[in-house]
Amino acid sequence: MTHSPVTAQGPWEELGAPLCLDTPWVKAWVEQVPPGGTRPLHTHRKPWATVVLSGAKVRSLGPEGEVLREGELPDGVVLFNPADEPLCHQMHNIGDTELIMVGLQWESGPASAAEPEAS
Repeated sequence: MTHSPVTAQGPWEELGAPLCLDTPWVKAWVEQVPPGGTRPLHTHRKPWATVVLSGAKVRSLGPEGEVLREGELPDGVVLFNPADEPLCHQMHNIGDTELIMVGLQWESGPASAAEPEAS
């Protein structure tokens, strides 16, 4: 399997999407893909979630053009991706409605959030 070269860029930078939330713990950006539109090839290296605000039929392709996933992303669905290994892909909107999603990438968290308190 081929992955994109390792860069210091986050997926939002590769997509050209400005961050709407930028903290040491989480980054968030909005993606809008019109019918027939394609998002650039980008790589997820950390755990991330996608919140679908307005769904569409999509096709996700890998760096060699292989189909990774195809199907309907319905309104309101939330997908979590643990990023066990980097995922390099691009998204095509093959439906007839605009796809609007919020991407969230976990960076790190304060130690108190990661460890339960002793009782």
